[in-house]
Formats: sequence, structure tokens, C-alpha cells
Amino acid sequence: MQYLTITKDMTIWQLANIVGERNVDAVLAANGLTRCYNIGEAFYNRIAELEAQGTTVDYRTKLNSLNQFVGDSDLYEKAALGTETDWAALAAYNCFTDAIQIPAEIKLPPSVGVLGNGIPVTPSVYAKCTEGLLGVTHSIDPTIFAEYNASYYGGAAVSDTLSMAPLDGIYQCFVIPWGEVCLYSTLADEMLYFPVYPEDLDDGVSAKYDEMPEMLYQYEPWNVYKSSGPREITFTFHFHRDMWTGDHRDGYANKLIRSCQANCYPRYDGSLVNTALVTMYIHDQNYITGIMTDCKVQWKGPIGLDGFYLECTLSLTIREVSPQELNYTTVKNKGLIQ
Repeated sequence: MQYLTITKDMTIWQLANIVGERNVDAVLAANGLTRCYNIGEAFYNRIAELEAQGTTVDYRTKLNSLNQFVGDSDLYEKAALGTETDWAALAAYNCFTDAIQIPAEIKLPPSVGVLGNGIPVTPSVYAKCTEGLLGVTHSIDPTIFAEYNASYYGGAAVSDTLSMAPLDGIYQCFVIPWGEVCLYSTLADEMLYFPVYPEDLDDGVSAKYDEMPEMLYQYEPWNVYKSSGPREITFTFHFHRDMWTGDHRDGYANKLIRSCQANCYPRYDGSLVNTALVTMYIHDQNYITGIMTDCKVQWKGPIGLDGFYLECTLSLTIREVSPQELNYTTVKNKGLIQ
């Protein structure tokens, strides 16, 4: 993902010189702008209007905006440390207050004004930012990006402001979709992040009908609608315990597995029995909300330094409890990832 810094005096011709004349319309469309000579002025006027409205963005919208930058640490930091106007610009137009989005099909050479370094965010920085937004204050501590991680991978110290990809081999072997796949539990009120996509998805719906008794002179039986569903999906995740930090002793895999298993049990508050309602998010979209009816773990070798298996297959089954009314119209209008 790339963003281009834009100045207030930038003209449409200067933009064309950077992105190419044939790409200008695509760039303008991606940012909700119309063609005009003083494109920089038009952009900043729109940002000024947004600021004048005093729009505030809720923390879940901020989290969704932030998750799209997990593959570019410079964009992630810029978004995380932004003002309320920056968050509003991201939510409304998917741009920054001083930078416009470049469509994925357009590749700009690295320069001073181009953001998007292709270096993934480290798991520790990602976890701390997410915990900050989901915490009591719903804010991100700026010192997160200044911390130094004294851990060593392959003999090299790793700074939390940089990705571990150039320094150790683990992220060269695995493409980690940080923030793309996560599970939310109402009991824990937290997100669980998976280092992989589900192996496959077997999704579907069914309808039940009652067959009426045979009637005289009736060619075929009458069917009376009874109910639909419930929709039930099994997600299978295949991952390695080294996928978080490169050290399988970090405890991240265990936390993920135990937290998933816990959602199959209730929480007792006196005489109250509270069960978890979970939501599986894929690419920031609610794929299914419901109750977890099954959680299975299969371990395979090799054996790690802590004396336990390194490879794991985790299967979760969720039975839908839809947050919205389901009927012909709502199901027909659902998106692809929904």
C-alpha cells in the first residue's frame, strides 16, 4: 500500500508527472476527488471542512482503519499517532490529512513523498496498539514506537520501530496476515488474532419445510415453510508456534488456543450463567457471529526447545446467532465477506 504526500499548491499537472497521466483519474477516484487545476487546494479544503465538523471516530473504526496498514510500518505509525482529524479522514476518505491514497495497481518508486515501506509491523507493536484502543482510554501510547526490544533473533537485536523481516528468517518464510483474521469474544471483550487465514471455508444455509398430508386429487405434496438454518461454519487454522515472534516459547500460541477453548465454557456470576457470543472477522468484515460449539486442537512434530510440539491445527465451529434479522432481502444484499 502506498500514499503520496500532497501539498496545498500542487496542481493536477504536477500530480500527473508523479503518477502518470493515465493514472490520474484512478488516483482521484480512489480519494473521492474530482479533476480540477488546483488539486492540492481542493484536497486541503475538504480536510478543512472535515475538521470544522469536529467529527470524532469511535475506537473500533480506528482499529479497522489501523489494521489495513499492518504491512507497512511507516503508514501504521503515522495512522496510530494521528489526530482526530487524521482518523476522520481515514474513516471518511481512506486518506491522511496530508497524503492521498495510491491504488494498488499503481506502483510508485520510493521517494521522499511516497509512504508505504512494505515492512510489516512487529507483533509487539501491533498487540500494544490494539490493546490501547480496546482498553479503558481507547488511546495509543506514542512511546510504543520508541521502545527497544532486547530480544535477539539470529544474533541481531530487533527494534520495535522496524519489522523483524530483514533481520531474522521467520518472516521471510511466513506471510503473516496480522490483523486480517481475528475472533472477538463478548466475555473476554478482546480480540484474538490469528497468524494465518483459515485453510478453507465450507459455508452454507439450509431451509426446513413440513410436508402436509396427501390431499385428494393432489399431484404432489404440499410443503409449508418451517425455518432456516442455523448456519454453522468450521474454521480450520494450520500454524506453527514460531509464527508470532520467531520464538515458540513466547506463549502467544498457547494464549490463542486456550482463549478459544474458554469460549466453549460459561462464566458463572452467582446464579447467572453467562456464555460467550463470538464474532469471526476476516479482512475487517464480520463473517459470522454466534456461539462456539466445538474447539479441537491437533498437534504434530517436530518437538521444540520447550519439549512440546511446534505444529498445530486448530478447528473452531461457530453456530450463527445473527445480529440482524435474516430474510430474503438481507441475505441477498450481503457482501462477499459477510
